[in-house]
Amino acid sequence: MIRIRRSICKQLKQLNGVTNALEVPVKKQILQNGHRPSLEWIIPSAVAQQEKELLREVNDLRFDDTYIEKVKTIPSSGRNAAKVEFQLHPQAFVESVLRNKSNPLPQPNSEHVVVEYSSPNIAKPFHVGHLRSTIIGNVLANLHQHLGYRTTRVNYLGDWGTQFGLLALGVELNNVSDKTMQTSPIETLYKAYVVANKAAEDSPEIAQQARDLFTALEAGTNEKMAKKWQQYRQYTIEDLSKVYSRLGVHFDSYEWESQYSQQQILEVLDQMRKAGILLRESDGREIVSVDGRRIPVIKSDGSTLYLARDIAALLSRLDRLNFSRLLYVVDNGQADHFNALFKTASNLNNRLNKESLKHVKFGRIHGMSTRQGTAIFLKDVLDEARDIMREKRSLSATTKENTSFDDEHVCDILGVSAVLVNVLKQRRQRDYEFNWNQALQVNGDTGIKLQYTHCRLNNLLENFTEVDVDDIRPNWDHFATEPLEALDLVYELARFDQNVWQSKEQLETCVLVNYLFGLCNTTSRALKRLPVKQEACRQKQYQRLLLFHAAKQTLQQGIQILGLRPLDQM
Repeated sequence: MIRIRRSICKQLKQLNGVTNALEVPVKKQILQNGHRPSLEWIIPSAVAQQEKELLREVNDLRFDDTYIEKVKTIPSSGRNAAKVEFQLHPQAFVESVLRNKSNPLPQPNSEHVVVEYSSPNIAKPFHVGHLRSTIIGNVLANLHQHLGYRTTRVNYLGDWGTQFGLLALGVELNNVSDKTMQTSPIETLYKAYVVANKAAEDSPEIAQQARDLFTALEAGTNEKMAKKWQQYRQYTIEDLSKVYSRLGVHFDSYEWESQYSQQQILEVLDQMRKAGILLRESDGREIVSVDGRRIPVIKSDGSTLYLARDIAALLSRLDRLNFSRLLYVVDNGQADHFNALFKTASNLNNRLNKESLKHVKFGRIHGMSTRQGTAIFLKDVLDEARDIMREKRSLSATTKENTSFDDEHVCDILGVSAVLVNVLKQRRQRDYEFNWNQALQVNGDTGIKLQYTHCRLNNLLENFTEVDVDDIRPNWDHFATEPLEALDLVYELARFDQNVWQSKEQLETCVLVNYLFGLCNTTSRALKRLPVKQEACRQKQYQRLLLFHAAKQTLQQGIQILGLRPLDQM
């Protein structure tokens, strides 16, 4: 559909760069149009005041008649916005949907989008609380990349603050040996932190020791501690990489909060003072005033707080990466922090504004633990999902023994698919309750359904490996005489681009996920009504094969944008 969309947008300057804003109508409207294909442009509210002028301009334009049969302008009426309907040549439409060769690659977008996501703390196992940031951020980055944006993925790890003084103290209190640290670094460090945190709650002296350790670390006066810090960071990345690999997540850049400690951000702090943004309090603290709130930036002992480091990180990224837009994928609870960050940074650099900075908020997941209710670490939850899938497969009557693929690998991918899709299908700002039974259903709207449908299509196509689908030319007249399920699937495939676009525009992964559920349902109905192996007519057989080949490719693309590995067998 890309070529047809571009052809229309070339004539309409209002649609320049937003080809996917053209929509395939809903099924009811397609029926009213006698199943004739069309694309429509709903006039956005931002330009609704120029409606008459716009519609008149469209009527005066000449569109490429290779693709466009007729253009119809429909004025607004009541709550219905004005729209332009482009009625397409059916043969050109079906070729653009079902033939890869007819569709060029997405055009590179001049905008540079930076996405910061995941951002766990060092020296701790990956907590389920970081899951939503990690996979929502990964999908948003994938969506932008798919649409041609230059995309940079940043993981900003917390390795600074008083809690890391506690960590260092815990290592001393536990007398941790180098051998123990090397054998199980993250588990050892986490236990050390828990011990020190408990000791600090019981003893003000130990709490003060932790603060002093951090102050020395930030001031650069404890060289031994600084070397250990580098070690802890390396251990953390190695441990996180194992989880990220299972989740289909990757980053272009790892950044550290400690890059913006007091020594590194003196210039930014001076800039804030000169601009009159950083104000000194009577107790020695320095604060910024945002919406009537006085927010600390520098503590009375001179050490920096989180907001100071985030301001410095933001200004540094603007300078280094020259981004058009920066998305922070962080939970709802940080809304006040990001409001303070954006307003303060915007006062320091006029290139920063509400269009270039976005806090992508999300709610909490409740109830994500193992069946025993003990796990708070993601690895344990993913292992549990893999084990449940292994149990289900061993009990299923339809599971065939197959020595040609790694059963453990398949179960892991199925388990990860179940967990991730159960998270991604939710509206991101809502809190929700995780439920194992719902997540692992084959028949419901789950990750298992996406993988099952992909495997089903793959199995069908493997029966026709001798057929080169690129040599098959789609035929509109054929699909128009098939059962309605055939055209339903063609139209559903045509909606892929607009759903990817809308998912990106709304920064909502559930838009794409729900589209993929609908595609699976439409595909299942078509598979039932349009047999391929049993079809005696070669022309019908090949046209159906082409249709299901396109369905598999589209589903595979969608699954990959979600960060999942599509399975061919399960």
